[in-house]
Amino acid sequence: MTDRHGGVSCDSYSTLNLGFYSGDEPDNVMENRRLLCESLGIEPSHLFVPKEVHGIDLKWITEDALNTSDGSQSSDFECDALVTTLPGVCVGVTTADCVPVLVYDDDERVVAAVHAGWKGVVRGILPKTIEAIQSKMGIKPTYLNVKIYPCISLEHFEVGEDVVLAFEEHFSKEECAKIIDRDHYVKAHIDLRQAVKCQALSAGLSADKIEVSEICTYQNEDCFSARRDGFASGRMVTGIMITK
Repeated sequence: MTDRHGGVSCDSYSTLNLGFYSGDEPDNVMENRRLLCESLGIEPSHLFVPKEVHGIDLKWITEDALNTSDGSQSSDFECDALVTTLPGVCVGVTTADCVPVLVYDDDERVVAAVHAGWKGVVRGILPKTIEAIQSKMGIKPTYLNVKIYPCISLEHFEVGEDVVLAFEEHFSKEECAKIIDRDHYVKAHIDLRQAVKCQALSAGLSADKIEVSEICTYQNEDCFSARRDGFASGRMVTGIMITK
């Protein structure tokens, strides 16, 4: 996962903004992605980052995608998860409070990057990604690893009753007790990373193969945070790659 340092963007995008869709100059984003790829030792055409839409669609990155990628991505990649089996290809997602999740199997035959905002969580983007990997590759969930990277914490994620109801509709009573806090705040707060962890467990992953970061993007000034800084601010990339 990148932080906000080491790029060329200015003002609220300072400096390593890697997202095209929050108002920064496209040339700055392209240069920041070039710098990222240089640090990874790959060509910009081998970095795939979708335009996230808070849905449950995913795309497999195959050899065909390599022939059309220019490092900027297009509307062809409007989805919230990317999966690949190609060595030397980095799949990633942009976030600035939402939950970035990386998935891979023990033999590193497949990797996935998942963007889980609250809408994607309740709609099940992570379970759908796990199911797609199992269906296409025959890999049981017990062979998968999930890493939940920095996102906004429960303390800073205040929500309305509509969001609470959405979680109560999609999670069990026991899970909601871990995810929703009505007791310590004026309005309800949601623990997104706990919700994602619950989904990983329900999908069949072993608890010892789920790693959860405790870093809060809102609190940590090395991270971009849309809730703290506004929508017109930078985005980080969390990515994963099978090495050649």
